[in-house]
Amino acid sequence: MVPTDGPVGTSELDVGGDPAYSIQAASPVQGMDPEEIVLGFINAGVEPTNQYEVAREYMTDEAGARWSSGARTLVYSGDPNVLSMGDDSYSVQMEVESAVDETGILTQFPEGQTQTEEFELEQVDGEWRIADAPEGTMVTSGSFPTVYESHTLYFYDPQQRYAVPDIRWFRSSRTGVPTEIVSALLDGPATYLEPAVTSAFSDGTELQRPTVPVEDGTAVVDLDAEHLRGATAQERLLMKHQLEMVLLDLPTVREVEIISGQTEYEMPEQPTDTLDIERDPSVSNTQVGVLDDTLVRVQDLQTLSIGSLPDISELEPQKPAVPAQAEEIFAFLDGEGERLYHLRPHRDPDLVLTGENLTRPSMDNFGWTWTTSRDDDGSHVHVAAYDETLSQSTLEVSADWLEALDVEALRVSQDGARAVVVADDGGESGLYLAGVVRDSSGTPRGLGEPIALQTTTPPDDVRWLESDALVAWANSEDSAETAERVNLNGSSQAMGSPLLGLQNISAGEGVRTVFAERVDAPYNSRSGDSWDINEQVEVRDYAFPG
Repeated sequence: MVPTDGPVGTSELDVGGDPAYSIQAASPVQGMDPEEIVLGFINAGVEPTNQYEVAREYMTDEAGARWSSGARTLVYSGDPNVLSMGDDSYSVQMEVESAVDETGILTQFPEGQTQTEEFELEQVDGEWRIADAPEGTMVTSGSFPTVYESHTLYFYDPQQRYAVPDIRWFRSSRTGVPTEIVSALLDGPATYLEPAVTSAFSDGTELQRPTVPVEDGTAVVDLDAEHLRGATAQERLLMKHQLEMVLLDLPTVREVEIISGQTEYEMPEQPTDTLDIERDPSVSNTQVGVLDDTLVRVQDLQTLSIGSLPDISELEPQKPAVPAQAEEIFAFLDGEGERLYHLRPHRDPDLVLTGENLTRPSMDNFGWTWTTSRDDDGSHVHVAAYDETLSQSTLEVSADWLEALDVEALRVSQDGARAVVVADDGGESGLYLAGVVRDSSGTPRGLGEPIALQTTTPPDDVRWLESDALVAWANSEDSAETAERVNLNGSSQAMGSPLLGLQNISAGEGVRTVFAERVDAPYNSRSGDSWDINEQVEVRDYAFPG
C-alpha cells in the first residue's frame, strides 16, 4: 500500500501576533453544558490572538498552560458530533479533509475520512471546563482559507540549477508570517522532498532571536553564529538568495538582511541573480505530435514538419516527447507500447528500451527519458539517456513503493527534483508526488516515499501545468470527463466544461494555453470555462516539452 500520511515536523511555530483577518471567537458564558464547552473550544480555533486566548478560556488553568495550540490544525467539514463517554469524558467525531502540522505542511485525507478526538472535562466554581484536550486546533473547511494562507519555500536541486518549491500553510498574520516562513525554511524541506533537494543552510541552523522583524521594508534575519562560521562567499550568497525567494513575495518585505548575533554579517557584493538559478522554469509553446505516422511540431494552430527525420511509419509511433532544452531529439513508443525509441534528424531511430505496458515518455532537463513498465513482477521505473555524453545508457530507478501498483503515468517536473505518478492500487487509481533522488552528476537513482494528492475523480493521466500545479483527468471513449487542476497547496478546481471522449491533455509548465484531444475532435484549446475546437489542426497525441 502507498503511504497517505504526510510528513511530520518538529518545531513549534509562533502563533501569536497580529491576525490579518477579523474572525472573532466567542468566549464561554455562564451555564454552558459540557457539549457546548467542547464545541465552543473547537470553534475558538479560528482566532489565534494572544496565543489562542479565547480557546484557553474554555479550559482549566492547568490544561490551558500545557495545551500546545501550534501542534497541528485539523480541517473538518460538517458538524462535529459530541458524544458522552461517561465519567466526564467526551469524544468528538468529525469528517476531516486535511491537517496542517507545526511546520506548515498540509496533508490531505481521502474523501469521507473521519477522526475522533477525546476530551476530559471537570467543573471549576460550578462551570464546566476542559481538563484535557487534544493538541492543536480545529477549523472548518470554510474558515480555513481565512485563518491560513499558503506560502512557498524554496530549496535547490543537487546541482543548484533550479529552485524547487515546497508549499506550506501558515496562520494569517501581519507580523508573524516572516518568522514562521524562516523557521520552517531552516527546519528543512518536507519529508517527501528531503532526499531530492538541498538547502543553503546547514542542519541545525537556528534563528538567534525568535522573530524576523520587518523594519522599513527590510526583513532582518538573525542567525546563530555557530552555523554561519566558515561559510564561503558562494554559500553566503546562496543563503541570501534562498531567503529572498521566500520573503520578497510578502507585501511588507522589499529587502532581506542577514545578521549574526545581532551584529553585521559580511555578504558578497554581487547580487543574488548572478547565481543563475532558475525559479519557476517554463517550456516553449511548441508541441510535438503525430500526423500520418510521423512526428511533427505544432505551434499555436500551425502544423510544422521536422526536417530530415527518417521514415518511422512502420513503427506506428505514439506518445511522443521532447525535452525543453534540446530541440533536435525526440522520444516515442511503438504502436504496441513495448518499445521506446529516441529519434534524431539524419539517422535511424535508436531503440533504447523494451518492456511491457510502457507509459508515455517524460524527458527531463538532465539528459534522461523516463518511462515505466508493468509485468507480472509489478511496476518498474526506467530512464534512458538521450544525452549521448552520459556514461550510462539505461537504468532502472529504485521505487519500492511502486512495485505492487499499476503505474499509468509518470511525469518529471522541469526542475528535475519531483515526479508525479498516477498509479492503480487495487482498482482505485490515485495521484502521488515523490522526490527524485539523483547522484552528484544528476543521474536518477530513486524515487523517494511519496505523498498522496487528492482528486475529485480517480485520474488516468497527469501533466505538469506549473511548477506548483498539475492537470489530471480520466480518459473516456464515449462519456464526458472534466479535467482538474490540482494545486500543490492542496486546493483544486475544474478546468473548463466536461469533454466528451477525452483522450489526452497537453499542458506545459509556464504555458498559459492548455489543449485537449477528444475522440472526434483532435485539437481543442481551453478558452475560459469552455473548449474551442480547432478543425484545421489534425495532429494527434501531442505534448508540450517535458
